[in-house]
Amino acid sequence: MTPPPMTAAFDSIAQIEHIVRKFRELIDTDASIPSELRGMLHATLDHHLIAAKKRVLNVVRTQ
Repeated sequence: MTPPPMTAAFDSIAQIEHIVRKFRELIDTDASIPSELRGMLHATLDHHLIAAKKRVLNVVRTQ
């Protein structure tokens, strides 16, 4: 069984991934965003997603 802090961390990560997925959908469906910019926006989202996951996991490790 997963300890409660890890369960909370996984729930937080799932919420973060959901938010990022919604931003990706917005980026991909907004015709006013040039295609060159879309790639850069997705790369930025990837960077922030990885950083957010690390922060969440670091909080759990320090508890």
